[in-house]
Order: sequence, then structure tokens, then C-alpha cells
Amino acid sequence: MADHNVTNHIEDRSKEEGSSAINGSAGEMIQYQTNGNLSATGRSQPDSSQSAADSSEQLPPEIARITMGYLPLSDLITRLVQETFNGITEVVNEMSEMQMPQSNGSVPVNPSQASVQKKARLLDFAQDRRAKFIKILVLSQWSRRAESIGRVIDMKAWLDAQTRQYDGACTWIGELRRIIALERMPNPDLKTALEALSMGKVGGLPDLGYLPPKQVPPQRFLKMLRSINTQLTIRLRLHEPIPQRLKNYSVSNGRVTFRVPNEFEVDLSIADENPSSQLYFIDFRFLFAPTPAGIPQGPLRDDLAARVNALLSHAGLKGCYEFLHNFVMSHKLNIFRRQAYRMSQASWSEHLKVEALHRSLIIQYWITRPGAKSWIELGIRRRNAKRSSWLHDEEDEPHIGIRWFCTGKEVADVPLIIDLGNLSVEAILKQIISAHTNAILKEIRTKLREGQLYSQRTLRLRHTRSTMEPAAISLSVQLTKSQSCSIIQEPVSGRMVLLPPSSLCSRAERELNSLISPERTAATCIANLRSATCCEEVERTLRCYGWTVANSLRPNQDKMRHHFGRETLRASFFRKKTWDAQWLFAFTASLAGDSWWIVELDNGSSRVDQTAAPGPSIRAAFKVLSHANPVALRELSYPELSQIEVTAAGMISQHTDSRQLARQKIPHRLVKTGSTRPSSPFPALCIRLPNAHVQTAVKTQESAKVPRYSQVVLLSFIGTDESDSYANHLVTAQSNCSTLRSRSLDSMDEDSVAFHPSSGAFAFRLRTAVGTSAIPGLLGCLAKIQRLIVYISVVQASKIHKFSLRHVEFTYATEPHDLRAKVTFIGEGPPRISFENGNPHLRIQNQLAVLLQESGGLKHVILLLAVTLPLMRALAAMETVLGDDNVEILSRSVEWYEIRLPKQLGRFGLRLRKRRQEFMWFVEEARLPDGKKIDSRVHEGFRSMMNEKGEGWSGMSPGIVASLSGVEGLLKKMEEVFQDLQAREPAPTELEDSKVQKRKRDEDADKIVVLD
Repeated sequence: MADHNVTNHIEDRSKEEGSSAINGSAGEMIQYQTNGNLSATGRSQPDSSQSAADSSEQLPPEIARITMGYLPLSDLITRLVQETFNGITEVVNEMSEMQMPQSNGSVPVNPSQASVQKKARLLDFAQDRRAKFIKILVLSQWSRRAESIGRVIDMKAWLDAQTRQYDGACTWIGELRRIIALERMPNPDLKTALEALSMGKVGGLPDLGYLPPKQVPPQRFLKMLRSINTQLTIRLRLHEPIPQRLKNYSVSNGRVTFRVPNEFEVDLSIADENPSSQLYFIDFRFLFAPTPAGIPQGPLRDDLAARVNALLSHAGLKGCYEFLHNFVMSHKLNIFRRQAYRMSQASWSEHLKVEALHRSLIIQYWITRPGAKSWIELGIRRRNAKRSSWLHDEEDEPHIGIRWFCTGKEVADVPLIIDLGNLSVEAILKQIISAHTNAILKEIRTKLREGQLYSQRTLRLRHTRSTMEPAAISLSVQLTKSQSCSIIQEPVSGRMVLLPPSSLCSRAERELNSLISPERTAATCIANLRSATCCEEVERTLRCYGWTVANSLRPNQDKMRHHFGRETLRASFFRKKTWDAQWLFAFTASLAGDSWWIVELDNGSSRVDQTAAPGPSIRAAFKVLSHANPVALRELSYPELSQIEVTAAGMISQHTDSRQLARQKIPHRLVKTGSTRPSSPFPALCIRLPNAHVQTAVKTQESAKVPRYSQVVLLSFIGTDESDSYANHLVTAQSNCSTLRSRSLDSMDEDSVAFHPSSGAFAFRLRTAVGTSAIPGLLGCLAKIQRLIVYISVVQASKIHKFSLRHVEFTYATEPHDLRAKVTFIGEGPPRISFENGNPHLRIQNQLAVLLQESGGLKHVILLLAVTLPLMRALAAMETVLGDDNVEILSRSVEWYEIRLPKQLGRFGLRLRKRRQEFMWFVEEARLPDGKKIDSRVHEGFRSMMNEKGEGWSGMSPGIVASLSGVEGLLKKMEEVFQDLQAREPAPTELEDSKVQKRKRDEDADKIVVLD
């Protein structure tokens, strides 16, 4: 547009100059001023301001100033100065680091070499800086003319823009002319049309004198075709070199048809009998789908015929084949590209990326999966001896090849079936995805088979393969006996899918789809799924049998593998109500196999890491010795679970007992013994017990001399109770007591303890909670047995009726009838002695019980029973004869008694004393409380007895002395005296009776009785 305005402006000025020259008679001359204004001489001038305004409107626009990309010279100088300063600093540092050569004291060293190096380094830097500052000087001198040079640059840029606009205008005009020529309709020739329509001919048209062709008869035409066929056959067999791929041809209808399978058919013919003349193109057809059979008439066919004829003229059949072969391959790649784009926009949308580069096609699949990318390349490639090829051709020629890059790495030697006769990029992509899916699932199966469960075919793995349909590929993994899952991979998106769906499968599926390299790490995810499924089944089963899942114990993976093994993937913990809270039952699952464990929790006192999170932690874990099949192959039944529970309880009991024995420093070891039950898989604990560890309840001088059981004791676990799951233990030992060997088993009324009379062996059963040590109970029972042995040894002279760990019943006297005593042991408390009703010793039963706990023990008690028996019989007879209202007998101790006569106000003391190395009973009068006096008649009666002497007794001052056997006669004499006083005493009046009763109540308040 600027050129157009300038041209108009110049033309206008030329016209004005011409008109001025024409009007030369007026003597006027027009001058062109430097400011662009016109001035007239010889005539009056118009107004100057108006002419200036008209001139400014006619001028072209200002030329644009170019300022983009300009930098101030000051910035360049500042940058150079800063760079020079940094450089000189580095040079100085380098020079300071250069070491001067040192002298060894005898040979002088010339320092000139190091000095020369420093000077050379400094001069090089100075020379380089000098060259750059010279450039800056040149630039600064040139910048003084920067304004003029800037205008030149602006003018140059404006001229180049004008040139481009001119060239563009010319191009546009030529294109417009070409388009208009095609759209132009010629003017109608009405005269010629009228003549042709009316006369049937046009006289004005020239006649070129062409002769019409003669019609060829069919016989001659057929003869000509046969002749051409013969010539073609001779030429192809004798003269024409035919490429290997064109060996398949046929001659008919005057043409030769070359057929290349899955590519094309081309028809050629000859125009001359000369064998050296060229062949000519007749027709072309495609031999693959999807494409039309032939090329329709049009520019494409004409151009193809021209190119083929040109190649046939100078390159022959070889050039023709190479051209058509490349043409077909390019057309196939275009078909592949259209199919790939159609797939990326339809069913494979957002999961396929297609990119066309020259004569190759890149298709990236599974673009939404994490990790390295995978793609295929379709293109034309030539066979290379060093590389494998997808297509095995006989000749070294270009062909359509495929390269597969799986996760960024090229995969070679993968057999693919490419149907070049029926082109389908989806089929090729499905084969690639099938190979990729097969490789992933095969790697998962291989890694799963590294585990013992799958390597030994305990659990099944089944890989369903397919080379054409990726949706049919799956990996069936048996998780447990009742559950399996199938792993499939969606062909379009590449996502892993686990069937049947469940909560555990959903979590595992999310984990699988987040893996960067599933072929390497997916097996671990499937192993975790298998372990979680197995633990879930076990938890569901154990809940039905009364176990409680201990969800509070959640060890991390490192601690779990430390306690249960490196291959452990998951663990479930269970608690039994009857078990000790410190012990748990655990189930672990891994590819190496499933196991049952007993777990001991840390109570916190022995925890090493005090900074750890609060909550239970594992102290130790022990594998349950079970011969059952793996859990994966069966459903847990109640008998089988009971057997595992019994085994676990036995291991816990044995471990707890061993720890308790070690804590008490008691020697012990595990032994195989035939005394344990055959069904029990546990050895017995052989315990060697020193005497100090058994605390007997009988502390007498003779107890240490009494033979006891042997020091070796066997402790065996014999099972649990089905009702409450308490642990049962069997303790066996050998007794050296001859008394037990001589006793019959019929006298043993204890169910939990059994004695063998001939061998002296005994056994008893202990019942403890699982997790509680049986050692305290064992020591307690042994102490009871030792106590029983001691007691039996003490009373062996007597007739023993029954004995057990709870009591011993024996006869200590036979006159006037059998008198029995029963010593009872109540738990950990002191022993008690008891008598039957009518036994005279009931009077001093409490006192004897106290003496039973003292150092003398049962031996002392039996001695006292013999000593006090005559006295007890006499006192019982006195109460029977005199009556309870007339006599009262108080037992202050075993050796001190008091006889009271409430009606006669008399009291007598009866004590056991030692006189002349012999025990004797001493009877004397006792004082009454509150200064009361004894009845004179009673006093006189006792005084008369003191002057007498009887069998085994005799009177003496101030009382009466009787032997142990004579005390019975003494009391018989006193009974007669008291009976005589009652006979002579008158019947009391009511007033006297009331006084007697009141006195009796007062005296009862003064009674002192020693009771236990």
C-alpha cells in the first residue's frame, strides 16, 4: 500500500509539472522544494498554512523505528569490567598456588622456571583482556554515528518489507488469474450453433482429412491377441529379466499379469515385436483389504501410468516392481495410520497415542499407566544381517516391519502374525498387548512359584494364554482351599482386575494399578492378598469357636519378620479367656507356608526401647509343633483346632515351667519317658528338687529323719479340660516311705493322687490356667505329700483308716472302744485335729489343734492323747454321774483343768506336773473369786481324801498326787465324795435357788478359757 501511495503521489506531481510546461505562456515555473511543498513563481502564492496541511495529508506514513533487541553500551562495558575483575582474581589465586621449587641444601635451585610460568599466565590474561577492550573501543567509536546508522537500518527494513509486499501482490494476481481462467465461460457462438442445428453440418469448420479406422473382424482380433500372447511369452522366457517377486505371472488377452501376493497385480503389454522395446502399463489392482480393487480413472491413474511407463523404458521390470512395491507399502502405512487415528478417537480414546513420522507410524498404548511407556513402530525397513526381522523375505528388499518397545526397551524375537492381505492395526496391537500381558502374568507366576506353597503344588496356579485376544488371558491363583482369584488385564487401559470382586481384592487391585513395574513387584501384592485372605478365614473360624481377635497388637513388618521369619507377610493374633493375658495364639501366612505360633507379650518392665509407642509388644514367639496339613488345603474343624490348641497350651505350659525353674535355680531337663500319654507330643520335665525347695508343714525333729520321695520328679503335660481349657499336668515321683508301700490303695480316698503300694511310686494331677506356671502348685503338692508321709510315719503304730493329701484318720485307743482322730489339712492354712462325737478328747480339741502347729507336731499330740486319755475318761464319767448342773469342768490347757461345784461353792485344780522324772497329775483346792470361801463340807471332804491313799494316787499336802493311770481312780473317789455331799444336802428353797443361779452367773463371768 505504501508503494501504491508513493506512485500516486509521483504521478500527481508529474501531471502538475506537465500542465505547467504546457502553460508556459504565463511565464510560470513550478519548483519542487525540499520540504515537499509546491511554490509558484510569477503568480500570487496561496495561503502557506493551508498548503502545508494539504501536503501533510498527501505524504506517506512515517517509517517505523527498530528498537527491539538493542542493548545499552554501558551494560556491555560494566559486564566486561566485572568479568575482568573476576578473571584477575582467579589468576592471582592460581599464581599463589604455584609451588616454588625447594632446595635440598646442597644443590641450588633456579626459580626462574616457576617465575616464567607465572609471568606467562599473567601475560596471557592481559592479552585476552586487551583484545576485548579493543573491541569495546571500536564499538564506542561506531556508537557516535549510531543515529545515522539506525536510520539506514530502518530504511533497509522498510525496503525489505516493501519488496515482500510487492512479491506477495504479484503472486496473488497470478493465482487469481489462474482461478478466473478456470471459472471463465466462453461466449456462445450462436451462428455456428444455428447452422449445425439446421443443416446438420458446419461449413466453416476445416476438414483435416482423417481417414476413419477400419473395423477389425473378431477372428482377426482374436488372432492378434494370440500373436501378442505368443510374443509376450517368448519375450518373458527368453529375453526379459524378471525379478524374483514377479515370477508369478500369467499371459492372456494380449497382456501379462504380474501378481505379488498381498500387494498388487499389474497388467503390462507390448507395442512392438522387437524384444528390446519396452513394456507398457495397462492396468493396476490392489490385492489387500481394506482398499478398492483398482484405481479409478483420473489424475492419479494417469500419473501412475506415466511413472510406470517411464520406469519400464529405462529400468525394466525391476524398476517397475520397486516403484509399485514402495507405492503399495506407503499406501498400507496410510491405511494403518487412518485406522490408528480412528481407534484413538473411538473405543481406545484416552488410552492410545498416535504419531506419524515420515513413512513410519508410532502407536503408544496404555498411556495412563504409571512407569515407563510402551509403544510399537510400524514402518518400512530393510533387512540387516545383524538384526532380526519380523518378516522373513528371500530378498534383501524394503518391507513393512514392526518394532516393539516394552517399558522403554526394545523386545526382539517376538513372533507376530501380520496379515498383510487384511490390514488391521487393531489386530496387530492386540497381538502386542497379548504378548505384553502374557509376559507380565508369566513373571508373576514365576515369582509366586518361588514360594513353597506354589512350588510344591500345594496351591494351584493356572495361566491361560492367548496370542490374538488379550481379554482371554488370565492367571488363576488359588488363595485357599475355598477361595481363588483371577488376574486379568484390560486390553485398552492396561489396568489390572481381580475377580471375583471383594474388599481385599479391591485393595490389592488399587495397589497393582499403582505399581511402576508390575512384572517385578506384582507377585508381592498377590502374596499379600493370599495372606490376608487366609488370615481372614482363620479369624472368622476362630471367632466361631470362642477365640477373640487381639486387634490391639499390631507389630510392624520388621518386628513381625524378626519374630516369625523373614518370609512372613501377615499375622493374626487371638486371645483365649482362660489363658494368661501375657500369652496369645498367633497365625502367620506366607508363601513358604502357614504356621501357628504362641506369642508372649512384653509386660513393659523388661522393654528395652522405652521410647516406643505405648501398647503391647512381642517379647518372644514360638512355633507350634503341629503335624497337620497347611491351613490352605483344608477348612479348620473343631477337633483339629482343639488339637492345635492343646499343643499350644502344652508349649506355653512347658515354657512357663522351664522359666520358673530357671528363675528358682532348680536343675531340670527334657526327657522322653513312657509315662506320658502316647497322644502327647511333649517330653517330660525331669526336675531335680533339693530339700530346701519343699517346705513341709510338719516341723519336728523326726520329720527330717522320715524317708521322703526321691529328688527326681517328672512333670508332664497331659492335655486341657474341654469345659474351661485349663491345662492338666501329671507329676510322677518315687516314694521311699515303707509305710506307704505297706498300705493298700483302698485306704486312699484322693482322686487326684495315686499311690502304688508295691513300688512306692505316686502320681498326682495339677490343674492350672494356660500361661500360669505349675511349679508353685507342684512344690505345694510335694510339700503336702511330704507332710502326709511324715504324718503317716508318726501314726504308723496306730491303725490308719483313711489318708489323703487333705486328711489322715487313725485309731489311737481301743478302750473302752475304738477312739479315732482325724487330722485335716485345709489349703495353705494350719492343720486341724478333730474327733468323733462321744470322744472324750473333744474337751481339749482346740488346745490339741494349737499344739499340732508347734514344733512337736503330731507326735506330741499323739503323746498327749495317750497321757490325757485316762483323765478324759474320768472327767466324762464324772459329768455323767453328777450331772451338768452339779459339776462344771473347764479345760484351761491340755495340762491344766478345773473342776467346779456350783452348788457347794467348791473348786479344784488339776494340773500335769513332772515329779521325779515322771509326769503326774496334781489336784488341789482353788480359790474362789471376790474372796469367797469354799463350802466347809466340800473342804472337809477333800481334806479327808488328802489323808487317804488309793491305787495310783495318794494324798499329800496341800493336795493329792496321782499317776497318769491312777488319775482315773482318784477322780472316781472324788466323784463318790461329791455324790455323797449332794445326797445329804437338803432341797434348796426358791430364794436359795435364785441366789445359787446368780452366783453361778457371776462365776461364769470369771471363767478363762484358752481357745484357738
